[in-house]
Amino acid sequence: MRLTASLSSRRFPILSVGLAVVLSALAGCAEQPSDMATDSEDLQADNGLKTINGLKAHNGLATLDNGLSVGASLKSSAGLSSTSGLMTTSDGRITVTYLVKCALPAGHAITKNDQYGRSYTFTGGIGVAPAWETGGLSASDERWLSACMLALVNTTGDHYPLWLVAQNSAISWGLDPSYPFQEGAFFGDIFTSPPYAYYCGGKDLGVSPIPGRIGSAQVTPPYVDAYGTKGLCLPSCTPADYPHQGEGVKACSGWNEVINVWHQ
Repeated sequence: MRLTASLSSRRFPILSVGLAVVLSALAGCAEQPSDMATDSEDLQADNGLKTINGLKAHNGLATLDNGLSVGASLKSSAGLSSTSGLMTTSDGRITVTYLVKCALPAGHAITKNDQYGRSYTFTGGIGVAPAWETGGLSASDERWLSACMLALVNTTGDHYPLWLVAQNSAISWGLDPSYPFQEGAFFGDIFTSPPYAYYCGGKDLGVSPIPGRIGSAQVTPPYVDAYGTKGLCLPSCTPADYPHQGEGVKACSGWNEVINVWHQ
């Protein structure tokens, strides 16, 4: 478990959706959801991302047959195989959509083929691990990417508006009054074997909870409560630095790559 990072003025209200931290038990979803924009309309001025559709699957990415390697560039066959694992199934390609959205910044994209030579383009959006576009992930990149993926989980597969804040230059601090409820925070490393996937509750955990999100009656979520049943982030975690200490936490039990979620 670990600690710290940097700031910027960008903040992302994005839509929650069932993340594809997947292995085998993938839930069926359309491969190209209608709300998964791929052009400039996917960014709304200073409001971050429009909705991206998701998955209900879970279980982590630590498997020998997912065709993925964090030690090489996503663009390379070593980093993301075209002939095995994620790129060979519809659900797997939606998982890749999430990985690229979380990892790469807006304006960046990768194009990969499936096992039949069909081409797919995956666009960036949030950008917590931009180095993965051309090289391998650092340990910190893995944890930021894991936190991003976990923050997007919805076990129903539905999507709802969220506001993310974190001590990461791709997300940063600062709240929007349209997102008044502090749901909680997410952290871990889903690229290890076994994967580590945690959450802790914000001050409003369980207040008007989003179906399929923490605080609601989730079915087989991919993460566990880090501090016990309905365990709150405070006092176990470290609050953000002044003047953002009321917005979320920057580290939890040595995990320093933590993403906080607020909802409507």
